Amino acid sequence: MLRKIVYIKHTSLSRIKAVYLFLLQFLLASSLSASQDNTTIVDATMIPLEELLQTEYIPANHIANQISNAASAVSIVTAKDIGDYGYRTLGDILGSMRGIQIFHDYEYTYIGGRGFSAPGEYAGRIIVLIDGYRADDSMYGQAYLGNDSLLDVSLIDRVEYIPGGGSSGYGNGALLGVINIITKKGKDIDAVQVAGGYGSHNSRTKRATYGKKLENGLDILFSASDYISDGRDFTYQVNAVDTTQKDQNGERNQRFFLKTSYENFSLLAARSTRDLHIPSYPQDGIISDKSPMIQDENAFIRLSANIDLSQDLKLSASVWYGHYLYRYDDPVYFENWGITELYGTNARWHGGDLKFISSWFENHTFSLGFEYRNDYEWSSFDKYRNDTTGQIEESYPYDYEPRKTTSVYLYDDFSIFPDFNLNYGFRYEQSNNNGFHSFSPQAALIYKAFKNTVFKFSTGMTNRQATISEGYVDKPEHAQTTELVWEQGLGWQTELLASAYQYRISDRISFDTSDILARGAEVEFKKHWNDGTRVHASYAYQDAYDVDTKLPLINAPHDIAKLNLSTPLVDEKLRMGFEMQYLGKRVLSTDARNTYADSYTIANVNLISRNAIPNTVFSFTVRNITDKHYGDVIVPWYTDEMQYPRDGRNFWIQLEYNFR
Repeated sequence: MLRKIVYIKHTSLSRIKAVYLFLLQFLLASSLSASQDNTTIVDATMIPLEELLQTEYIPANHIANQISNAASAVSIVTAKDIGDYGYRTLGDILGSMRGIQIFHDYEYTYIGGRGFSAPGEYAGRIIVLIDGYRADDSMYGQAYLGNDSLLDVSLIDRVEYIPGGGSSGYGNGALLGVINIITKKGKDIDAVQVAGGYGSHNSRTKRATYGKKLENGLDILFSASDYISDGRDFTYQVNAVDTTQKDQNGERNQRFFLKTSYENFSLLAARSTRDLHIPSYPQDGIISDKSPMIQDENAFIRLSANIDLSQDLKLSASVWYGHYLYRYDDPVYFENWGITELYGTNARWHGGDLKFISSWFENHTFSLGFEYRNDYEWSSFDKYRNDTTGQIEESYPYDYEPRKTTSVYLYDDFSIFPDFNLNYGFRYEQSNNNGFHSFSPQAALIYKAFKNTVFKFSTGMTNRQATISEGYVDKPEHAQTTELVWEQGLGWQTELLASAYQYRISDRISFDTSDILARGAEVEFKKHWNDGTRVHASYAYQDAYDVDTKLPLINAPHDIAKLNLSTPLVDEKLRMGFEMQYLGKRVLSTDARNTYADSYTIANVNLISRNAIPNTVFSFTVRNITDKHYGDVIVPWYTDEMQYPRDGRNFWIQLEYNFR
């Protein structure tokens, strides 16, 4: 299995800067005198298509914009969609979106899009935010999308996918897009919820959630959940021989989530832990009854305030802390020597930001922001334990040089004419420990040609800084992006979207440093009917290749097609959700690249009953209903042709009760 390998440099850890104490004191003091923030997030779970286009999407720079004013073609999955289709992880949600590819290596879930789906690259060039907080870890730049993610999907109000370069608004790393998660508020729950589920491979879950808005105005949401699975059997082709490993990928995770808000203040905190047993090393021909185990712990806390300084000037400020711990116990690789390897990494970081949002000038909305981040602890260890004596025979602890990153950004939404907008901005970032600095400009023209017709053209340069796991790299990875979008209303509750894009990634921070060029086109159709039936279909074509060799990229399919249908069977008391996902063939070989992973089509169905029994929600999901045998492309430096088999037909039963 792929293990997380890092390059080490010994140094002492730095102290926390006084700026955080200042920011925290500033937030506390400001909240006492500021007026109440009246900005709300529109609930997108039940609104018509035309209204959805006019709701606010919440970008990471905290400037609320209408979706129709977004520079690119935003995709949204709502809480209702999550229930109707039986999605259980963030990966399930994202996998339903236009042009997105989700794949696994039995350790983690990855996201690919717009031609970039490199296996094993933890920093996937698409970042994930939770209510504006950047949720990837500091060590590997990895966003967690499976059962290891920070959120139970029942807490999600909606998920937004904003494709295209976004470093100017979202910070370095947003080369190819941003996933923005908006969580529910306590008033959305307004109950004590208890839920439980059971499914294939003896998988089961429990959850308890409390959500309420109190009479004094305090809104509070707290949730705790766990998930346990015994794992499943895996059959591989090793040296042309079928080899089976029994009861692998057993997993257990626990999640805690807290969200509170009062007047101008909000507090967000989450913690997730996961223990996962993984299959041994079939890609190396090493098969064992034992299995390595991975442990992850991911947590953060964020305090923020939104304050009206005057009628035309608002302040948004926040401070945050996060940490990520990774452990890897491997009794297999050195089993013949009687040795167990123990490997781990620690990462801790904190930061703060200040934003001023001004509408002083007519037809302009300016945002000026400053951000400071201190990755103040990066460390790792590599130990070797004698299986007979239990003694540590070798130990290699390391510390890394901390990194302090500062950035400033400016953004302007300029309404040139009532139906013609120019969005432009930039972000400048620099770090202290490797000479890193980057400048990310971006601009977009948005033209509402007719009542139901919108055209968008955007271009920009985005950047990504190397994670510490990728070594000390003083040059950022660049992506130059261009996109054209056409959004067309076709009558009541009917919408057509089409887009074309091109990007070029240069100065790649990767095992392969050649430039990448990708071009593609996407089309999406949505329709709602009076009886509650909804259909959503999309097709994405992408062509990505190595500029030097002209060879296609590993694991990048040309074609991705998706169909979602949700329809009531018995009024709204019983609803069926059906989806089909097609993924075209992908290059599998790392050399001649004339070997392909087969294309496949997967179908899933979900039945959900809401309030047939008062305050009760029941659902039954069957995924991969045709029991399709297919696999994901493995990390290419292990083997040229092996795939990881995905799960066959599986089911899940979920029951939720609300005490009101």
